[in-house]
Amino acid sequence: MSYSYIDSDILLQPLLAEISSTPILLLDTEFIRVSTYFPKLGLLQIHINSVDYLIDPLAISSTQLLWDAIFSDNKLFVFHSCKEDLDVLQVCTKKLPGRIFDTQVAAAFLGYGASLGYAGLVEQVCSVPVAKDQTLTDWLARPLTDAQKFYAAKDVSYLESLYEHLSQDLDRTGKTAWFNEEMVSLLDAKQQTIISDDLFREISGAWQLYPSELAVLRELAKWRYQTAISEDRPQNFVLREEVLIELSRKRPQTPRELGQTEIAPQQKNRYATAILECIQKGMSCPAESQPERLKRMIDFPHYKHDFKQIKQRVDTAAKANHLPAELLGSRKLINQYLLWLYEGKNTDAEKPKLMSGWRNSLLAL
Repeated sequence: MSYSYIDSDILLQPLLAEISSTPILLLDTEFIRVSTYFPKLGLLQIHINSVDYLIDPLAISSTQLLWDAIFSDNKLFVFHSCKEDLDVLQVCTKKLPGRIFDTQVAAAFLGYGASLGYAGLVEQVCSVPVAKDQTLTDWLARPLTDAQKFYAAKDVSYLESLYEHLSQDLDRTGKTAWFNEEMVSLLDAKQQTIISDDLFREISGAWQLYPSELAVLRELAKWRYQTAISEDRPQNFVLREEVLIELSRKRPQTPRELGQTEIAPQQKNRYATAILECIQKGMSCPAESQPERLKRMIDFPHYKHDFKQIKQRVDTAAKANHLPAELLGSRKLINQYLLWLYEGKNTDAEKPKLMSGWRNSLLAL
């Protein structure tokens, strides 16, 4: 297998026309997201006309011309397990593809398993072993070795074969419409706006707090998210969740009291003023504006029985349609449905995914 390494504007220029004119773009990204909030693109791999191109974004200056070519026309973007690749594109370009084909999801619809990796799928479909020996590579380090480049090229080498095989099988089994709906849903999820005032609901242990404590947690969680973005650091690098819970309970009022909590000294030195302001703002919240106590699903009286009933229904429908049960109705989707049933049914709350589209056609809830 050969590849072409593009590490200059001169080498990139003739490729731009090919990228612009292709109706189907087969691509992958290599990135680093260990100590940052946003992913840092280290390499972009594209397969066009039987050639694997490795484009080095750290070595070229005309990246805007590259993005313009990639997003020209209404291309179909083909990935394997695309969620993080979409994050990378969104950060680099502030855009998302209009149409996508995720070979991992397509494989799930066709009975290969809920989340089969690229190497496993290539081996099953193409009968070719693919080594994954460079998984822990620092893709921002230079120079890249031949082994790293070879590994990166293989990640797009077989995408065309996978796409052709899987799209034909989706048509043959009558599942293309289901799959297309899932791709639209995936893109829609990537475009949803994060509501910062609701972030506290996702903090582990928040259900244990009282409304007055949740008002503080709401302010701290919102501040942590905004700080993570502005400093480009993972949220847990700003403050760990267990520290947020402790601060919401103890509500220190002074730097001295703050120092008596489990907060790390460097975080106290860096964020003490902002943290104390958040705590004060949360404590000043009127009772009528404080969040209600959070309910766990297990706290609803008939949850265990209801979950078992829906899970059996999902398992039966999944087996009948040769689907992984996790794809049709994961625990998260079942809980979403039951929460709507318990609390949202008589409100304007959006209907859960199990009650819409292809899932509803199979489950008839």
